[in-house]
This record gives sequence, C-alpha cells and structure tokens, in this order.
Amino acid sequence: MFRSRLFLKTFSTIVAGVLLFTGASYLSFVPWIRDTIAQQEERNGRVVLNNIYELARNAHHDIEAWRESALEARRRELRHLVQVAEGAITRLETEIAAQDLGPAAARRQLLEDIRHLTYGQDDYVFIADYESRLISHPDPELHGADFSEKQDIYGNLIVPPMVEGAREQGEGFHSYWWRRLGEEEPSEKLTYYKHLPDRNWVIGTGVYVDDVKEGVAARKAAVTERLRRHLQQTRVASTGYLYVFDSDLNMLIHPNSNIEGTDFSDLLNPVTGRPIGEELVAAAESPDRKLLYKWDKPSDPGNYVYDKVSWVRYLPGFDWYIASSVYLDEFRAPADTLTARILAIAGLAMVVAIISVYLFLRRLIVPITRLADTASRVGEGDLSAKTDIQRDDEIGVLASTFNAMVDRLKNQINNMERRVAERTADLDRTVQDLEVRNRESAEVNRMGELLQSCREEEEIYTVAAQTAKALFPEDSGHLYMQDDNGWLQPVVQWGDIAPGESFDDAHSCWAVRRGKPHRDPAACSESLCSRCCEARAESLCVPLLAEGAVIGVIKLNVAGGEASTAGLLDSREPLMTTVAEQIALSVTNLRLRERLRQQTIKDPLTGLFNRRRLEEALATEIARAERHNGRLGVVMLDIDHFKQFNDTYGHEIGDAILREVGSLLSRSVRREDTACRYGGEEFTLVVPDVDHDGLHALAEKVRARIEAEVAPALNGEVAGKVTISAGTALYPEHGKDVHGLLKAADDALYLAKEAGRNRVVDAQAATIMSLNH
Repeated sequence: MFRSRLFLKTFSTIVAGVLLFTGASYLSFVPWIRDTIAQQEERNGRVVLNNIYELARNAHHDIEAWRESALEARRRELRHLVQVAEGAITRLETEIAAQDLGPAAARRQLLEDIRHLTYGQDDYVFIADYESRLISHPDPELHGADFSEKQDIYGNLIVPPMVEGAREQGEGFHSYWWRRLGEEEPSEKLTYYKHLPDRNWVIGTGVYVDDVKEGVAARKAAVTERLRRHLQQTRVASTGYLYVFDSDLNMLIHPNSNIEGTDFSDLLNPVTGRPIGEELVAAAESPDRKLLYKWDKPSDPGNYVYDKVSWVRYLPGFDWYIASSVYLDEFRAPADTLTARILAIAGLAMVVAIISVYLFLRRLIVPITRLADTASRVGEGDLSAKTDIQRDDEIGVLASTFNAMVDRLKNQINNMERRVAERTADLDRTVQDLEVRNRESAEVNRMGELLQSCREEEEIYTVAAQTAKALFPEDSGHLYMQDDNGWLQPVVQWGDIAPGESFDDAHSCWAVRRGKPHRDPAACSESLCSRCCEARAESLCVPLLAEGAVIGVIKLNVAGGEASTAGLLDSREPLMTTVAEQIALSVTNLRLRERLRQQTIKDPLTGLFNRRRLEEALATEIARAERHNGRLGVVMLDIDHFKQFNDTYGHEIGDAILREVGSLLSRSVRREDTACRYGGEEFTLVVPDVDHDGLHALAEKVRARIEAEVAPALNGEVAGKVTISAGTALYPEHGKDVHGLLKAADDALYLAKEAGRNRVVDAQAATIMSLNH
C-alpha cells in the first residue's frame, strides 16, 4: 500500500512539474533564453577584443624585452672595449718608457697614441681630466677642448656628469645626443665611463643606439602587419569587425582598405554631432569601455537608425586604440532561432517524458525504497545492515555494490588511523632526508666554487675544513697531505680533537695501502690502525687520489664513540669521497699550474731563471731604479774553457759543472738578487741597490767560490780548477735600458777573457782599457 501511494505521488508530481515547466517556459524561459544568448554573444565580442588586445600587448612586451636585451649587449660591449683600451694603455706606457722620455713628454706621447685607438664604425676612446677637459680625443676640433659647460641639443651637460659619476662610483653609463665622426646630425649615444685614479683620468667610449631604435621600429611594423592579416579574418557575430587607430585619430588597421590609413578626426556621430573618434577614445577610458551609437548599414546608407556597439581598449605602449564594431540586432537573431527550436523540442520531450516516467517509476520505486531503508540504518551507525535485493540490472549492481561498500567502510574505519599514522611518519622521514640532501648538496657546490678560486694550497685546506665542519657538525677530523719524504703531515683539523701527528710512513695508513676508503671501529681490540685506536671513536679515512697516486688522507672521527653504527658510516662515506675527490683535484690542478709556471721561467738543468725571466726582471728593476733614483748592477759570468771540459770529460761532466755553478750562484746572492742562466755556459746576476764597490766585491766573491768549490764538489771527475770570467755594469752609468746594460757587462766580460780569464772586469775599467788600446 505504501509503495502504491509513493508511485502515484511521484508520478503525479513529475507530470505536474512537466506541465508547469512547459507553461512557465512560455511566460519567462523564452525571454530569458533570448537575453542570455544575446549577452553571451556580447561577451564573445568582448572576448575577441580582449584576445586581440592581449596579443598586441604581448607583442609590445616582446619588443621592449628585445630593446632592453639589445641595450644590455651594447653595455657589455662598451665595458669590454674599455678593458681592451686599458690593456692598450698599459702596453703603450711600457713602449714609451723604453724611449727614455721625460714624464711630461711621455704623458703627451701616451695621450697622442690613445687618440688613434678606434673600432667599429668610427667609434673611439676618449679621456677627460677632473676639470672635464678632453685631453685625448680623435677629433682635432675636440682634442684638448673644455667640456665643463658643453651641452647636447637638449641642454644636458655631456662630460661633467661622467667625471662626477666616475669619481664617486668608479664607473657608469651616460646617455646624450652627439654626432658621429664625420657627420653633422646628432644621434643618441650611450657612453660607458670608468675612473683611472692612478692617472687622475676618466676614460670612456660610446656607441650610437640608432640600430636599436630601427630594430624596434621594424619589429613594430611586423607586428602591425601580422595584426592586420589577423583582423581581416576575424569577425564578431555575422558582420562585426575590429580596427585599430592611434591618439591622433589615424586609422592604422581597418578591414576596409579605403578607410585604412586615413585621418577620421572629422567623421561625426550623426546623433551627438561630436567626432566619433573622440567618443571612441572617451569610451576606452570609461569603466565598461563601451560605446552605443546609431549608424547606417551598407544596405541602407545614410539612414542612421541602427543600433551599434563598439568596445574599445587602449594600448599605451604602441599608442593604439583597438576597437570592435557590431550591430546589436545580430546578437538577437541567433537567440530567436534557438528559442523556437528549444520550445518545439520541449513539447515533444514532454510527451515522451510522461510515458517514460510512468514505466520507469514502476520498476524503480520499490527497490529504491528498500535500499533507502538499509541506507538509513547504515547512516545511524549499524554497519551490519545489508540489502537482500537480487537483480541482474543496475539496481542489483547498486545493491551488491552498496553491501560491498559497507564492508569496505567497516575495514577502512578500523585501519584508517593506523595507515594515516604510518604515512605521516614516512612523509616526515622523507622530508627530513630531502632537507639533509639539499643542505649537503649546497655545501658541496659551495666548496666547489671556493676551490676554483683558491690560489694556494693552504686556502684549499681551509675550505676543506669549513666544508667538513658544515657537513658533519657533530664529528671531527684531520686532513693529512703527503710531503716529499713520504710522510703524512697534518695540515688542518676541525672539531674538538687533539692536534694531529705526522705519519713517518704514509703506508702505515690503511687507506693509503688500499687506495680506497677505510673504516676503523672504536674498540682497540678490533682496530687495525693504532692511530685510529687512540681517537677512541669510529673513524673513516678516505685517500686523496691524483693520477692513481695517494697525495693525502682525510680522516673523519664519527661522534658517539662505540655507540656509533655502521649505518652512520654508510651515510658519511659517499659524501666524504666526493669531498676528497674535489680536494685532490684542486690540489693537483694548483700544483700543475705552479709546475708549468716554473718550467716557463726556469732553466731545467741548473734550476736558475732563464733568459726570458732575466729580461723581464731586469726591465722591472730598471723601471724601479728610475722611479726611485736608485742604482742597479749586472754581472755577466762565463765558465772558462768550457768547451774543453765537454771535449775532454764528456757532456755529462759539463752538465754537472753547470749544475754546481748554478747551485753556488743561488747560495751566493741575496734574496732580492736574481741569478739566471743566460745561455750555454754564461750566467747573469741582477743586483739591485748596489754601488760600484759592492758589485765588484760580489762578483769577486762568486769568482773565488767557484774556483775553490766547484771542482772538489765533482769528486775528482775534473782535473784542475773550474774558473770563470766576469764583467760588471751599473745602471745608469753604463746603460739606461736592458740591451745597453747587458751589452756593457758583456763587453767587460769579453775584456776579462782577453786579459787572461779567471778575473772580474768592470764596465768602467773596460771603457778605459778600450781607450788605451
């Protein structure tokens, strides 16, 4: 009985609802549909306009980004050119210094040479002093000109802002309008300036940015052309279109080629009598960016009675007004057509629905009611409630699914809290692990950056200690490096531990023996290494490998002593291995650079500086003596009868003599002196801050020591004595440059050989002997 009443009630309610809906549709739904579709069409029109506006705005942003990128490229180019100019100035100073000019003449020559440093399209480098005077400029009219009051075409000072900025900031950029070399019309110029405080100069160079402006204009023209093609294919509703004009009311883009490119400022609104362009501009500034007006149609020209709407948006970057125009009746036509179709379909659907509802409710209501009763029991908390519906259709599937859902719900309630707790704990551990890995990765990356900047091994050791302390804050350790005797010497430590002791035998370290990381337990009874046992802590030793050889060991004492676990060392070892690899690579690279540098400036046989280094050192010392009004001595040495030693005893004995002479010279000169092998059996000494007597005494001392010590040091391999002849010369008396000073000493050496060898002849005495001869 209950189910019958539910069926009748449900059926009658649905039929009444269908009839009521049908009636209401005629009263309210049809106008609502019409208005909704019209509004949707209007929104579509706005969307089309907004899409075009965003397209244009993105294009403007792209052009601005290109302009900024181009200007930044010019700035980098200017910085590079000034750096090149500074290098050129240094070279010019060196060349001018060799010409023995006075300070004022040298400065004039330097500024004159700088005037000819040009590049690119007649671009150049200029120099100004602190009074804004151009002391070096390629233009004869501007060279030496006073620019303290000089302005560009817009009344802006040119040089004073650059001088002020350079003295305050060291460097900077300045824009002004100036003319190129050989041109009359000024152009915008971007200049980079830099302060040279050791010369009281401001150096600068600039580049004209015409090409950047031309590039911007070309890209804007391309954007305009792409937008024109796009708007020609874009429609709003049936006949609506979009167009673009600027603030001067010039029509830039319009589907009608007769209107595009014209000035429509005199085109009036026939209703208001105002220019239609001004009304469109005002609409762009209004909240809804919308203009309603009366206009004619192509099918009815001159009859301005048709409602029309335009939406307008302003793009300041291009000074564009982007507008759309469409007749309002085009919005209503689709709504009327769609409304009629909807009402016809609704009538047919109403009849079909009533019949279908009757048949459907008979089969649906009874099982749904029983299932609802069971659901109510489950909702009240009775999870043992089950439905007994057995059917082969969707109702049966729903019933069996409902029973299974209740069973799963019961199990999920029982297991949910446990699973949530486990997942939360796993997530916390994962987050902690990620934080640790991120911190470790950041520290290793920072170590790599610092190691690349290290110039001495001690700096590498300090970076290694800082990194190990940051990665393992609770642990301690040492870094050992192997010396020339094969000892492992402690170079740095971190953490709260006793100072490290050197290993007199590197192979007493198990990490060195094995060539890979070695772990040692805290218990001495299980330890293989007595030194690790003394630390009373679990330790990890990682060798520093370079080209297959061990150059050091990094040792980590893990905090916790005997309570430490193998898992803790497992987490430490990969990270410590990475640190060791980077340290070993940095030390190897640094040592290789130093070895290569020494090879370029030292003679491999004697260990003395070579001729190239001699000329560099002599030029430097001459310049220093000139600045400080000092003196400089040069001694040229030559082994007497060296060819006879080679012919008599062989080249190996000859090389041994050269090595002994080189070693004795190294021991005989002061720290500030320079001993060089000039070539063959010739040697040279550069002796700063010495007078005639001191230089002669040094040369005589060297001659006597060679005569007394070299032959005995060869253990009887050579019969007789090894002697030298020497010539001395002083700056500035005997020569004012490298060539002149070496020639004076060499001439004196030649006279010493002519006078019987095994003696010292001074350049002054050599001059007198030459005159007497």
